[in-house]
Amino acid sequence: MLWLFLGLGAAVGDAGADVLTKRYFSQLSPYAMSLARLLFALPFLVLAALFISRPSLDRTFWVVVAAMLPLEVAATLMYMRALKVCHLSLCLPFLAFTPVFMIFTGWVLLGEGLNRWGVMGTIFIASGSYILSLGTGQPGFWAPLKALARESGARLMLAVAAIYSFSAALFKLAILHSEPVFFGVTYPLVFTGLMLTGYPLSQVQLGQTLRFRPGWGVVLGFFIVLSILSLAQGIQLAPATYLIAVKRLSLLMSVLLGGLWLKERPFLPRLLGAALMCTGVGLIALRG
Repeated sequence: MLWLFLGLGAAVGDAGADVLTKRYFSQLSPYAMSLARLLFALPFLVLAALFISRPSLDRTFWVVVAAMLPLEVAATLMYMRALKVCHLSLCLPFLAFTPVFMIFTGWVLLGEGLNRWGVMGTIFIASGSYILSLGTGQPGFWAPLKALARESGARLMLAVAAIYSFSAALFKLAILHSEPVFFGVTYPLVFTGLMLTGYPLSQVQLGQTLRFRPGWGVVLGFFIVLSILSLAQGIQLAPATYLIAVKRLSLLMSVLLGGLWLKERPFLPRLLGAALMCTGVGLIALRG
């Protein structure tokens, strides 16, 4: 059951990072938002890197990392764009489709089969997220799907969910060919370096970005590292689909915070999906 608590830790990290990004950094461009998240996490990662050792790395590890990096760059920029242009409670629920997509990608890339309870739990979580979206202010059961045609942020986040279904499976594959803490620390460092290669071509003022909200930036960096390390430790202990499904409870936390802190409305109708999401987690934890 340790994997369940690690999945919840990753969910807390994601929710905290998304709400802080929306609240304090959405005035920046998507690229600057991405850099802010990465660079504020950098001190924590560098500190952790001082205490880890390098395992033996085979050819599969390097191939997987090379495949992950362009996927992660595309997903990160689309993710930040969606946060910038759309309410958290409207776009983030579409990330719940990641574990649904992973029923296929986890089987293809990792050979992970799920029992019927695990599949049912995953679908419950995705369905609960859909119901959360019913409180967007548009009447009707199909309102969230109509948002895909109306809201660019919703479309972007659904594309992000599809990309993450591949990159999350590759994340686990890389860990199986290395070591959880090593990969959880070094991969974000490599990814940060790759993202910085685009800096000379951008119009982003890096110093201004880092000075924008330094106090909240440190908290943002902590939440990001919490998510990364919890995911890296937990994903080796359970099927990747299960862990990502639990991690997507961050959507429920983000919707709650979006309503309570950011005053996104309407709020109460979105609570209706909470029971389904929690039921899905329970099915995965107890019977999956």
